[in-house]
Amino acid sequence: MRNRVCLQLKWLHQAQFAGYYVAADAGFYEAAGLDVDIRVGGPGVDPERSVANGDADFAQGGGLESVLAARAEGLGVVAAATVFQKTDVVYIARAGSGIRALSDFAGRRVSTWYTGIHLILRAMLKEAGVDPGAIREVVQAGSMQPFLDGEVDVAAATFYNQLPKLLAAGIDDLILFDPADHGVSIPRDPIITSERMADAEPDLVRRFVSASLRGWRHAIDHQGEAVSSVLRRDPSLDRNLQEIMIAEIAKLALWGDGTAVGLGYLSVATARGTNEFLVRNGQLSPESVADGAVRTGLWSDIRQHTLPPSSSP
Repeated sequence: MRNRVCLQLKWLHQAQFAGYYVAADAGFYEAAGLDVDIRVGGPGVDPERSVANGDADFAQGGGLESVLAARAEGLGVVAAATVFQKTDVVYIARAGSGIRALSDFAGRRVSTWYTGIHLILRAMLKEAGVDPGAIREVVQAGSMQPFLDGEVDVAAATFYNQLPKLLAAGIDDLILFDPADHGVSIPRDPIITSERMADAEPDLVRRFVSASLRGWRHAIDHQGEAVSSVLRRDPSLDRNLQEIMIAEIAKLALWGDGTAVGLGYLSVATARGTNEFLVRNGQLSPESVADGAVRTGLWSDIRQHTLPPSSSP
């Protein structure tokens, strides 16, 4: 008998979630004794709150920063692994704007998503000596049109979606502010669950995480197949864009610890460093602690499941 669980996505069907689709289509969940209901997300979905409240068993969260922020609010959510090893969002300005450094954000209209990445933006500015209150922060629209029309001076863009779309449209006069270039590499899109689930059913969580990471490994190694899995969920999507997305997502997943340690690995040290960065720069209260936010014991190196029997893991 298989365990039936729910996975809440944080956005609409796209290659950002390809690993889960592949895990379902390739039978990795079934092999792990799981029947996974993959629920599409959208603008009104809060993945951390969904798992903390018991509306979903698992979710792909906003980022390590949003997990820490949720826990600071008293929500019992934990991260067992992560899909992206580095921050997937870059802030962009047009070359003609005169914005060349973070200090130039002061007095400018900056649009951002409020999925945790806004905390990284504010902390990154403060770390660079810029008062976050000096920018005119606004909610990012559903498209990049306000940025293209000059209604905002700086906008958020993911490496796998908005940025390649702009470049494909010939918008190449962009100044990029990659958090990693400013010493900020916060993992995002973690695989999260509730403290309750992690404590009561650790074996089930381990099976889900392992099967999901097997799906991600297969999606990275077989990107055309992964895109086909995406299009089964939404045939209206553009295949070319989804191919670009999965290629960029592979880079984010394999960056740093994703290759050095193993796909999906998320350390307690990284959680502590992220918490300290956000507390130091006023984005989390001084009482916020990272201990307990990451459950490394629920992650395993999936290479042991994918290498030939004669190979060492």
